Amino acid sequence: MLRDLNRKKLIRLLGFLLALAVFYFNFTPGMCAVRELTDAIFVERGEALPSPPLSSAAEGAVTVSDSGDETLSGRRLRILLFGFIELKSIPVCVSERAMLIPGGNAVGISIHTDGVLIVGFGEVYDSSGNKCCPAKDSSLRAGDLIISANGIPVYTAEELQQALNESHSRARLSVRRDGKLVSVSVTPAVGSGGDVKLGAWVRDSTVGIGTLSFVIAESGGTAALGHSVVDADTGCILPVRSGELRAASILGVTKGRSGIPGELRGTVHDSALLIGSIISNSELGVFGLLEAQNGAQSPAAAETLPLAFPTEVHEGDAELLAQIDSEGVKSYSCKIIRVSKQDRPDQKGLVIEITDSRLLVKTGGIVQGMSGSPIIQDGRLAGVVTHVFVNDPTRGYGVYAYWMYEACRKAS
Repeated sequence: MLRDLNRKKLIRLLGFLLALAVFYFNFTPGMCAVRELTDAIFVERGEALPSPPLSSAAEGAVTVSDSGDETLSGRRLRILLFGFIELKSIPVCVSERAMLIPGGNAVGISIHTDGVLIVGFGEVYDSSGNKCCPAKDSSLRAGDLIISANGIPVYTAEELQQALNESHSRARLSVRRDGKLVSVSVTPAVGSGGDVKLGAWVRDSTVGIGTLSFVIAESGGTAALGHSVVDADTGCILPVRSGELRAASILGVTKGRSGIPGELRGTVHDSALLIGSIISNSELGVFGLLEAQNGAQSPAAAETLPLAFPTEVHEGDAELLAQIDSEGVKSYSCKIIRVSKQDRPDQKGLVIEITDSRLLVKTGGIVQGMSGSPIIQDGRLAGVVTHVFVNDPTRGYGVYAYWMYEACRKAS
């Protein structure tokens, strides 16, 4: 028994010493340097990978290993202790130093959905005069995207109605829900006039005002907004069948103040300059291709700037390009007051503060419609405005331009 007791004491002592050693090692210069490393490394294609200065700090205990990473289509630096204990694995994003044409132009954004979106339900009358809601009584949900009805593809509310009219007794709907295809059967109501009714409110298109972010000089890929276009009722990201970017006319500004976001008031005419198509609508913005035949008014006529990698963006002075009146795009001073370490795309990569008195007087800071405004720092396109702080319109979030460029390049 005494031997067992001594063994337990020895085990506890060894455990304490091991914990003490781990605690001490965690605060050695080498480990402090590891913790300070960025979450991702961004390098231009053809450049050598940087080597973190760790070996001397860790007295040879910490080494760096370079390996491939298929998921990132790039490489990964692994920081190893004694050659086999992984302390940190850092993705390496290898990309071209793209040349971008900064935007700032107010644009009208129109999207036709790839199907018919259910945004709500309402009661209808059947041939007997009874109230009912066939859509709600079935397994249909708000946010469902109807792809086909009775085997007939549908893209508009009119096409859906025509397909339903062909079969009064039973309708078989193919629905996209949470990224999966679902089959739903519903018995529509037949009105006294013979018209077929589902009792569902649907939407097949949307129009709004935003800001053009940039054009890729080489490919003509276009990017705008910095965030997705969502349905106002369901919050769903609208899937794109087709869409357009057209030049918008700014009619006025509703100034933002704490608790109440401001707004650019504008209009878009069918005859307005066609800037480009919309191919994709994602969390990082809307992406498409520049219209080649729009002459000297095209954004492609502007000067180009190199793309900034996220690790090159820093706190400090910057400028914002925006159109807030009929006088076109202007440059306004701002400051980047916070940058985030990121190894994957996210809308909230940096925080900016408007410092330009002209913009503060006219808009109060960032207002709705300015989403997509490019942020320039050190002669590079660093980021794009995404959201305003509701309680402080002088500040807002931005996404790194790098993430938008990668999304635009893949979409176009």
